[in-house]
Amino acid sequence: MRATRKTLFGVLHRLIFWSVALTLLVSGSLFTMVFFHSLRAQHESNMTLIARATAYTVEAAVMFNDPLAAKEILDNIRNREKNLCEITIYTADGNTFTQSNSESGSESESENERQCRNPDDNIVGTLAARIFSADTVRIDAHPDNEGEASKNRVYVIELKGDGSVFVSFLYKGLGVLIFCLLLAVVAASVLAYWMKQRFAAELGALSGMAHAARLQGDFTRRLPTFEIAEFNGLGQDFNALFGELQARNAELKLKQSQLEIVNHTLERMAMRDSLTGLANRACFSEQLNQALEKARASETCIGVLYIDNDHFKDINDSYGHAAGDALLVNIGRRLSGAVRESDLVARLGGDEFAILLTPVGNEGDLLHVANKVLAAMARKLRLSEREGADVDIELGVSIGMAIFPNQASDADALLRAADHAMYRAKRLGRGRACMYDPAIDATLEDA
Repeated sequence: MRATRKTLFGVLHRLIFWSVALTLLVSGSLFTMVFFHSLRAQHESNMTLIARATAYTVEAAVMFNDPLAAKEILDNIRNREKNLCEITIYTADGNTFTQSNSESGSESESENERQCRNPDDNIVGTLAARIFSADTVRIDAHPDNEGEASKNRVYVIELKGDGSVFVSFLYKGLGVLIFCLLLAVVAASVLAYWMKQRFAAELGALSGMAHAARLQGDFTRRLPTFEIAEFNGLGQDFNALFGELQARNAELKLKQSQLEIVNHTLERMAMRDSLTGLANRACFSEQLNQALEKARASETCIGVLYIDNDHFKDINDSYGHAAGDALLVNIGRRLSGAVRESDLVARLGGDEFAILLTPVGNEGDLLHVANKVLAAMARKLRLSEREGADVDIELGVSIGMAIFPNQASDADALLRAADHAMYRAKRLGRGRACMYDPAIDATLEDA
């Protein structure tokens, strides 16, 4: 099974979310620790202040040795301070002078007093008992009156508290902290999603441009300006790169077009005679083979005329190569004018020409075209001084004819049969056309 790859947007979303969440968790934990220690120090300081205030308040009752009055004062202080469980005054020798607490089961016992006796009855009491387990404050006090007697009457104030007020305050603080942390986590998640969408839009544009270029070869697209500097720089580089690719692509297409023109020209030159512009031997052979395949498939006939000039050597020797070239060009032009557009005229080499007739009905069609060629050659050719002489020359030709499939079964045999018939025409006096005759031409070939 193919593993699912992680996306950049998903990685960024998780990275931002967990980074913010971890930062908030660490900072919240540190804040809680500092808050707790500050709260505990504040509680101890408060208990000490209450103890000193109690010492000043009961000073008169202690001086006059009135435990009942001192207890009444202590009861008032304990009822007023909600986090006090018990207040005790000891004499200098350690005996209890008076004490303010609540008896178990008393009707006047408050919730705070019950909590002082049984701190594990609820969550606040349990936590207070754990956090403020040493919540007892003792201070030494003595009357402020001067004199040796008053100085010797030292007494000890002991306060016991449960710290429930401070624990409740701690709960509230933790609740506010947790709410703020949750709010910050939600804000971080929203921020991460917003950044993901922002990155997705700009990266999506970059990806779409590259995708179109790879699959469609489209280099015309351009990216807009992005808000993020890094993406904007990358987009401008993409635009510059695609501009260069578009220019090079246009240049390559132009060169390809030029190469196609050159190739087409070279192909034509390879299949054409450079002097007359007619098809050459290679082109004639290719077209002849294709015509034979079509003729076999359609069971039709094709014909070949093999043509040779009767006076080319004499003219070339007497008037020079310019006159010979003019003769060949003129012969090619007259041959092209004597046949149909569907027929092929070719120069096979030297003063030898050939005509491919497709299709033909019988030997009479070949004879008809041969007579047209002989008539076209009956007119003399006027040579100019530029061509070596200012004279009229004759364009006599000898023509050999052969037809497929009556006289040959393949291209070589058909062209060879027409060639043999042409030589027979020369032997019979030139300036004429002869149809291939296997009995006669075979005898002449053996001779």
